Amino acid sequence: MKKLIGIIGILLLGCQLMQAQDLTGIILKDGKPQKNVSVWLKIGKASAITDKSGHFALSGVLPEDTLQMSVSAKYDAKIVVGDLKNITINLGKEDFTVEGGLEEIKVSYTPVPQMKRGSKITHDVIMRSGMKSVNDVIRRFVPGAQEVMVDGAKVLCIVRGRNSMRGPEPPLYVVDGIPNSVGNADEIVAVEDIAEISVDRDGTSYGARGANGVVIIKTLNGASQ
Repeated sequence: MKKLIGIIGILLLGCQLMQAQDLTGIILKDGKPQKNVSVWLKIGKASAITDKSGHFALSGVLPEDTLQMSVSAKYDAKIVVGDLKNITINLGKEDFTVEGGLEEIKVSYTPVPQMKRGSKITHDVIMRSGMKSVNDVIRRFVPGAQEVMVDGAKVLCIVRGRNSMRGPEPPLYVVDGIPNSVGNADEIVAVEDIAEISVDRDGTSYGARGANGVVIIKTLNGASQ
């Protein structure tokens, strides 16, 4: 029975890989290429930032996924991938159009939920920021988080919970429920893999390891299990 389940799992994975495709496009506004626009997938892990020509490219895209673009601080542009492969996106004032399928599609923008400083940092917020470093994400969105010099390198983030008697130290990182001994978040998980980040400033449930706070990270794979 276990062998049969394993075979079925492999077949399903193979079908998903066969469906995965590359998606390329250009983002325009008033006919002009838009650079530094964050583009990402709702389900998948692929993300990109448009170049000076307004172009982006994503790989391993599934038809059922949703392409998301950060249009402004207040709005995102979202569209189901479907059979789209090479598209041109024209941004308007209240909606946008997508060319490249069987017909031109017009879609209204989606309002971006306003995030309060110190609340949970979601995948969409991280992707919208365009940041490629987990440490940078934490420093931007977590009050009191900063970089400190540790062993001569300014690479670690510290979240000030209780003061540690041992001096400046990074917070404890807990990824999908498992405490990690590595003190640099960027060595533990990639930005595009994160589903959610939250912070436990007290950290008492983790003992001395949580003296400088606990950064709790849920990954896309962990969140889907």
